[in-house]
Amino acid sequence: MAGKRKTTKHTATKKWVLIGLIALIVVGAGGAVGYASYYNQRFKPAKINGITVTNMTASQAADKINSSDSSTSSNTINVAKSKVDVTTAEVSKLLQKRNNNGHALETASLTVSKTVSTSDYNYRINTLLPAFKAKIEAINANRTKPVNAKVTYSNGKTTVSKSQNGTALDEAAMVKAFKSQVKTDLEINVKKTIDTPATANSSAIKTTKSNLQALLNRTVKVTYGSTTWHFKASDYLKSVTATVDGKYTYNSSTLSTEIAKLANEHDTKGKSFSYKTHSGKTIKTKVGSSTYGWSIEQTKLKDAILAEFEKSSPTTLNLKNYVSGLGYGKSGVGGTRVEVNLKTLEEYAYVDNKLVFSTPVMSGTVTGSDKTPQGVFYVLYKQRNATLRGENDNGTSYASKVKYWMPFTEDGVGLHDSSWQPSSVYGNVSDRSEYHSHGCINNPPSKIKALWEVVSTDEPVVVYY
Repeated sequence: MAGKRKTTKHTATKKWVLIGLIALIVVGAGGAVGYASYYNQRFKPAKINGITVTNMTASQAADKINSSDSSTSSNTINVAKSKVDVTTAEVSKLLQKRNNNGHALETASLTVSKTVSTSDYNYRINTLLPAFKAKIEAINANRTKPVNAKVTYSNGKTTVSKSQNGTALDEAAMVKAFKSQVKTDLEINVKKTIDTPATANSSAIKTTKSNLQALLNRTVKVTYGSTTWHFKASDYLKSVTATVDGKYTYNSSTLSTEIAKLANEHDTKGKSFSYKTHSGKTIKTKVGSSTYGWSIEQTKLKDAILAEFEKSSPTTLNLKNYVSGLGYGKSGVGGTRVEVNLKTLEEYAYVDNKLVFSTPVMSGTVTGSDKTPQGVFYVLYKQRNATLRGENDNGTSYASKVKYWMPFTEDGVGLHDSSWQPSSVYGNVSDRSEYHSHGCINNPPSKIKALWEVVSTDEPVVVYY
């Protein structure tokens, strides 16, 4: 006969512990399901752009972010009116990212960014950026700017100055930071960056020193016809100061002196010419009011040479691009010209040293207010059917109509026909006191057309006595 199993106190205890564990497992499972369900729609501990959003839904978090006050700090410049709103959809992406990654109890720092609209981008660039720059400039008005080290060449030696620290903000760096936030940041907030100088041992100064030495070794060529002038920088620069931004300050007095010397040797404007007249006599033309001739534009040429020194591969300069006036390269009047002999009242026109026209004329007086100017001039322009206006010696006005007008001075002296003159006065020196012009060269009406056809604008006009 089988006996009954005896139940001990220890066995009963184990039974109830097991039941308790099963109950805890069931309750725990239900809690886990509830926890997961809760945080499926809400943030675990987190901050977005520095704003706490723990336990918030994406919609609640978006509302808080959009309504929160702008962060301020003494170390940053918060750009007013730069804030743009974030959407619930954009925050939802961060919700998923936060709740699927990271420790459940640690606060995660998240950042929301977006591609701003075209209108917001344009507003930030065209309106807010200029205001941002102005704010930096206003701050810097009361701060000291840093002083970069500089490289100086003088008396054959190169030295580097010491830099000096300042308190001014680095506008370039801060503008760069501003622009890096323009397209994607909800709000533009730029860290204040102190402008630091380039020190004597910096790579920037080492590069500047190297660039200056290269400059001093360069030679610029200037051509004048078949002649070439060579300008080596170290020969014509007494001193040069170079800065890290690639700018140079020169003491170029030696270069100026050399250019002035060349101008004195080759310029013809303002100088008399040796001129062989129609009669074969060689004369020296008067300078006076002469306008014909050319001259080197000295400052323009000097600046061009300095600019070429700064290029890694200097080009050859043609002197003709740095002169003013007429007759470049010529030391005299040239083979094509008009000649007026005031002593004999004769006029001649040459083309390529060949006489193509001649006529007796009437001129102004040799002296006095109606005198014809002597020297070398040039035809300013040619005009048909002009009216010449001026004032007579007695104070009355005149208006003389001419068919052909070729002025050669700015104050109205020129070559023209004169229908009012008796034909007998042309070439008649004894009639000049009574029939003289107001300075112009009067041509017989029957001759003027032939002169007109062989004379061109800018052609030299030589007037002598």
